[in-house]
Amino acid sequence: MRTLVAGFGNVLRGDDGFGVEVIRRLRESDPPLPGVDLMEVGTAGIRLAQELLTPYDRLIIVDAMTRGGPPGRVYVSEVESVESATDVDLHLAVPARALAVAKALGALPGRIFIVGCEPAEVDELTTDLTPSVAAAVDPVLGHVRRLLRDADAADPLDALKQRDEILQIMFWLHGEGLGPDVAVDDILRFVDDERAVRAALGPLLEDNLVEVVPTPGDSVRYRLTATGIREGRRRFLDEFEPYLARHAHGECGAADCDCHRGGTECRGAV
Repeated sequence: MRTLVAGFGNVLRGDDGFGVEVIRRLRESDPPLPGVDLMEVGTAGIRLAQELLTPYDRLIIVDAMTRGGPPGRVYVSEVESVESATDVDLHLAVPARALAVAKALGALPGRIFIVGCEPAEVDELTTDLTPSVAAAVDPVLGHVRRLLRDADAADPLDALKQRDEILQIMFWLHGEGLGPDVAVDDILRFVDDERAVRAALGPLLEDNLVEVVPTPGDSVRYRLTATGIREGRRRFLDEFEPYLARHAHGECGAADCDCHRGGTECRGAV
């Protein structure tokens, strides 16, 4: 299976350069994977359409995405349909337009995923990401790596969502004082699929988000690492922030506390 990971954005416009920054970080931190190509599309999306003429089975697009959420919120979705192109713009700065041209050329991969981040500032002339968007780079790198790792899965997006759900449950249990150590049976109170829970815990352990806690006998319990607590908090708030008080579930009520920015230090965390 051949996969192309493409980063969109203008690196001179602050958070708009998010996708390019993620591709750069992947190049710097990860060894090359067989069958995986990385591409900095920038603002010339026609290059993506041209690159897809070399057949790929999957495409993962990384970009800043404005969907109305708070800055730094991460979105992961699969493209279900692509509209046909009515004209060709040699810049094609928007991924949807580049995909439309690729469709007209008969070059669309079988599966297309988009991993995006809500920007805070895209109008100022700067090469720096805002703090909330810069903090989202690592979580997005994790999402891209898991999509690549699940290349042979029947539905890698479902597997990714399952791991996020387990992470959120463990964070909630920790925040409610029902952790920090939890067993599979504790998670099964919320997810009625033991096979899926155990399948999700494996990658969470590999990604250092969860660790095994030594216990007497044959029982096995799991605990969030410091990174797991930070990522669990981020994903829990992304999912439930519209419905919960900001200071609930492991966060304090101090508006300037680091916990509201995804940090590990919290003045009032459980």
